[in-house]
Amino acid sequence: MRRLLGLVALACVTGCDFGTLDSLSQDDPEQGSEEVTGQARAVWNAYDKPDDAVKRAVADLEGVLGRAEALTSERPLKLKIGDLTPTELRAVGLDARDPTIPQGMLVAPELECPLDQIEKLVVAKNQTEIYPKLYDSYTRTYTSNVQDFLARKVPTATWTTEYQASAIGNTYVATLSGGARRVPGAAPDGKDVLLARTYLNAPAKFSTAGDAEFNQDYQIELYWERTPGKTLHFYGLWREFRIASLTSEADLYVSLVLGNLVDFDVRTTKVCKDGAPAATF
Repeated sequence: MRRLLGLVALACVTGCDFGTLDSLSQDDPEQGSEEVTGQARAVWNAYDKPDDAVKRAVADLEGVLGRAEALTSERPLKLKIGDLTPTELRAVGLDARDPTIPQGMLVAPELECPLDQIEKLVVAKNQTEIYPKLYDSYTRTYTSNVQDFLARKVPTATWTTEYQASAIGNTYVATLSGGARRVPGAAPDGKDVLLARTYLNAPAKFSTAGDAEFNQDYQIELYWERTPGKTLHFYGLWREFRIASLTSEADLYVSLVLGNLVDFDVRTTKVCKDGAPAATF
């Protein structure tokens, strides 16, 4: 039991920007189709592209999700997905890394929260208040004018994050680049979408002498308020992590992360409904 609890802690800590878990979720991971992988890659590729490219990239999102759901009983979707490519990593200046090593994962839950409120939670500086008990320390520094973004004067916000986390006697510091982008009219029904992208700039630095490494992490998110107050969260990530013999490719690791990602959105819905803690910038 102590070993299992340690693995649970590991799965929680190694999520770059997802928060505290109110309960343990663990589900056997299923392999998603090539189409689902292609959709996740398309959203990643479209992040820096013109608005029309984003619209084209997500035009069949409902169809992709519907066909994926027809192949599994999982609700919401929780899937393993295929690799990124050097082209995808080149977009963030990291094409020297091997994209075949990180394990791809994807969830697609629906949040009971309007897009405008989710936007504030995504870009907020006080992530440790919104999602407590996850990091030893956490600092988000904006590298653009976040107030202009929230006021719709500019379409994007950017930031860097440095955090320290511990798991099973291993402590590390990681530095991330993050950002969010509002794209008017890009959803399949003509509504706005919110994109968010996060990636690990360099391998995390471990301060302990344990046998562990955290070398790659890439995350892409798409939020779309399909009906009033109900927002799809399409969330793909690719991660290379290892501690002793447990790697991010292991089904145990994947299943814990997928379940906990869904729990993260349960927490987001609760914060949204309660209106607390409020996002600060």
